[in-house]
Amino acid sequence: MKLVFIDYLVILFYFILVYYAGFRLVNYFGKDESKSDFILAGRNVTLPFFVASLVATWYGNILGIGEFVYRNGIVAFTCFALPYYIAAVFFALYLSKRINKTTFSSIPEKIEFHYGAKARFISSIIILFITIPASSILMLGILIQLVFNIDLSYAIVLGTILSTSYLFKGGLKADILTNTIQFVFMYLGFGVLLFFAIQHFGFFPKEITNLPTPLLKLTGNFSWQYIIVWQIIALQTFVDPSFHQRSASAIDEKTAQNGIYVSILFWILFDFLTISCGLYAKAFLANINPIMSFPLLAEMILPIFWKGVFYVCLLAIVMSTLESYMFLSGVTIGNDILNNLINKSGKISVKRLIDYGMVISAILGISLAIYIPSPIDLLYKLSSIAVPGLLFPLLISYSKKISLSSNKCIFLMLFSSGISLFWTLIQSQFKITLFIIIEPMLVGICTSFVLSMFLVKFEKVR
Repeated sequence: MKLVFIDYLVILFYFILVYYAGFRLVNYFGKDESKSDFILAGRNVTLPFFVASLVATWYGNILGIGEFVYRNGIVAFTCFALPYYIAAVFFALYLSKRINKTTFSSIPEKIEFHYGAKARFISSIIILFITIPASSILMLGILIQLVFNIDLSYAIVLGTILSTSYLFKGGLKADILTNTIQFVFMYLGFGVLLFFAIQHFGFFPKEITNLPTPLLKLTGNFSWQYIIVWQIIALQTFVDPSFHQRSASAIDEKTAQNGIYVSILFWILFDFLTISCGLYAKAFLANINPIMSFPLLAEMILPIFWKGVFYVCLLAIVMSTLESYMFLSGVTIGNDILNNLINKSGKISVKRLIDYGMVISAILGISLAIYIPSPIDLLYKLSSIAVPGLLFPLLISYSKKISLSSNKCIFLMLFSSGISLFWTLIQSQFKITLFIIIEPMLVGICTSFVLSMFLVKFEKVR
């Protein structure tokens, strides 16, 4: 992207806003250093902040969405949008209020209450598969490289530092305040891009309607098995720490539930914007790297200033997810792992341990981003390993009708995620037909479901 002075001013203005919110504005919301305040913003988050933070956090894989739409068309809605709306509705209906009423700060704390300390440790390790923000780190590095033309590895490290430094000061409060700014920019940027695309090319011109038929089909060119796997990946919503953290941090139960319903409406709007822009990119940009479809469309049609706004939009989308999941993985490592392994005497503050956790998460995330340089592959592979092990033990923990013993829970988590990991490794290393035609997520989730049916105990509800 060729930016000029006024575009760089827009970018500078964005960073001033974000850093002011993360380092200064957070002070106006109190300086309580308690664990609840740092991890859950004092359980005092109101509806507007809840919605802005949850919406912004959930959309970090923006370059991956552009890549997917460019390659495959509107099946992106079937894979990345619709199943997540459905999962979010069920989460709001059945879990959000229950989570808000509990005193737990994290999913592993909930797991420990029902299944014991060993289960908490194992669940923490599994959660790291979906919270270490490797794909967001990669995308932010690509965005920085795009403008400043530096080595991708250096861009990845720089981006990670720029987008997480204020978390060490303000915790979830800083995350939510910066997410709110990022929420505004993400809609402004893609609204502007679609407006100029319509102005430049017309409202869904013949070049779009004449695209190859699979690109305009809700099933695309994929097998039903592949599409079903993405529906199952959406079940990640039920074990996603950001949903649990936001639900627990809401000021009351109604805010936790209604906040998710309102967020779904905003997600629908944003999916319309991104998929529409992706189709314009496919129709009018030939022979490009698909992951660059949104930036190159912006380069093609946006005038100065608005190009800077759109670049800020991309930064905001990626940074909002990166910082939120960096904080969540830091909480998982610091509060749920290190606190139990090295801090049984309680001499080290939980906040300090979470700081250590974020540093460890950054190192792991940067390493993964360099090793697997595809946002979609990162999301697909890591979710396929984590979701089978966590889904049923966590759902069972909220049930009054069925229960699971500690040892059986540990076996269920290890075996389900283990078989998905094994399948993923074999699939990537060997060309064995059985392992290629059946996706790891399907194997893991089916294994977890069948084992759950045999291992659970049905309780008499009094």
